[in-house]
Amino acid sequence: MATKTTGMGGGALRHRVQLQAPVVQIDDETGEPVITDWIDKGTPVWAAVEPVSGREWLLSAEFREGVTTRIRVRWRDDIDSTWRVIHARKSGETIYNIDAVLPRYEGMSELHLMCSSGVATQGGQP
Repeated sequence: MATKTTGMGGGALRHRVQLQAPVVQIDDETGEPVITDWIDKGTPVWAAVEPVSGREWLLSAEFREGVTTRIRVRWRDDIDSTWRVIHARKSGETIYNIDAVLPRYEGMSELHLMCSSGVATQGGQP
């Protein structure tokens, strides 16, 4: 007899990602905090990494590609938008900045981390 489950199935979570939080901040000459170091928050977790859309930003007089990505992870109550996600693969590593944390309250089964990559997040506004 099959049982009905809520939330995401284990098959959807096929990527290992590392969650990181900023730990050292200094103030720049304008008084704004600048992140100088990151710390791993636990061990890598299983996630679904799903590109949502692509676009270009004009940064420092040159075009750079930015990708909006949804990263789904099992429910946690400690992640916030100051964190980032490291997705390491054979082809290289992608660092995602968490722009928003969207909880799925149905059964508190998962979080949707709306992320960006390929954009500057320090040293000025993109």
